[in-house]
Amino acid sequence: MPADVLLRGLRTGLTPFLGLPLCIDPRPAAGVVLGVPCDAGVINRPGARLGPWALRAASMGLGTHPMPERLREGAPVLGPAAAHGWLDGGNIPTLPFSLAGALDTVQATVGAWAMNGCRTFMLGGDHSMTLGALRALAHQHGPLGLLHVDAHPDAADGAAWGTDIHHGTWLRQAIEENLVDPERVMQAGLRAPRFDEDELTYLQAAGVRMWTPADLRDPLLALALKKDLAAVGRGPAYLSLDLDALDPILVPAVAEPVPGGLSMAETLHLIHAARQWPEPWVGADLMELAPPLEGAEASARVAVHLALHMLA
Repeated sequence: MPADVLLRGLRTGLTPFLGLPLCIDPRPAAGVVLGVPCDAGVINRPGARLGPWALRAASMGLGTHPMPERLREGAPVLGPAAAHGWLDGGNIPTLPFSLAGALDTVQATVGAWAMNGCRTFMLGGDHSMTLGALRALAHQHGPLGLLHVDAHPDAADGAAWGTDIHHGTWLRQAIEENLVDPERVMQAGLRAPRFDEDELTYLQAAGVRMWTPADLRDPLLALALKKDLAAVGRGPAYLSLDLDALDPILVPAVAEPVPGGLSMAETLHLIHAARQWPEPWVGADLMELAPPLEGAEASARVAVHLALHMLA
């Protein structure tokens, strides 16, 4: 990280994500990082509202150039280049006790940056906030493709908790509001227990492609995996990563940890697949880090490295 970035952090006491320029007024740029300090949609273990601060702190000193995947001469494809041209737009001012109000604020803020030609990258915050971003971006681009990396399908009907919107319902809402094209939606890492089969039945009927960790590791399914990943990017697409997709040995500080998750390498493989899409994704997020929970510092460090690869 350049010395001037480190000195600016020391002088101001502010820690922009990856040392990116801080700018809270929407303007043209390659993209903008936006914190979403809201966990009003969490069912079980709260704390994700503090995620943006923990992720910015963990990014201090990392810089914007991830290490290439391969360095030896003659090795295949190198990794991503760098997070050039990105800004840190600060936090979206979501109020903590109104989920509907928070979604409206996310939609308005993401929409304002997107109208200036920016891709948006949200640091969560709970996963229900993704719905606000999808509303803004679908208004501009039409129904989106979606690569959703998560332990949970997030397509419940909400009846068990008496609400249509929480962090386990947002994808059903997005499908019903025509924000995503179900035939260009792929979910990876699914493994969490459920109350019933309704979510899976709903998603299968809609045409969503669903992958468990065991599916992703099966060499006989490699061609099908490549096709499903490519289908997401046939048009404007969104990339959403819930940190509980990873194994809780790596990322324990999440609301709903589920054993048997993805490794770092497996998660990076999914992220890097987006480089093969004809156009860059229009929006993305990294959600559900809960700093008050055990293992938060290590979890944030893993999350920041994933975020850097997403931006680059």
